[in-house]
Amino acid sequence: MQPFHRNIRRGLSLVETLIASVVLVVVVMAVSQALLAGQMQMYDAAHRARAIELAEALMDEIIRLPFTDPNTDNEVTRATFDDLADFHNYSETGVITDAHGVAYPAAYQVFDRAVTVVAGSQTVSGFGPAIDGMTVTVSVTDGTGLSWTLQQFIPEPAE
Repeated sequence: MQPFHRNIRRGLSLVETLIASVVLVVVVMAVSQALLAGQMQMYDAAHRARAIELAEALMDEIIRLPFTDPNTDNEVTRATFDDLADFHNYSETGVITDAHGVAYPAAYQVFDRAVTVVAGSQTVSGFGPAIDGMTVTVSVTDGTGLSWTLQQFIPEPAE
């Protein structure tokens, strides 16, 4: 009588290997999608922060200027602007620069900036009559059409 031999299986079959490979691919794709989504959110946040930084920098530059024109010269370039109203219809496209004319880094050059300055008045309830002044609006737009806007009312100084 011959001894009974068990047929002991060692290793994986081809079907089991294929199933394990498919499961591994699905898991890797899911993790990759999650990482990609996180990267896109980080890019969007940085993009938005740059746009707001550009708007705030230009707004700060504008509101530091006097309300009224200190001289009657015809200011036609940003370097010669000497009052709020000089910035009306100012725009930058292509090369965005700071107050000293120095270009921002390349990551900021995907934006355009535009300014409007409109005379008007505002009434604050409980504070009496309307206050005359100018509303300064700085808009920053990227190449995809996304836009960020800052607006500030500057009251006319009392004489």
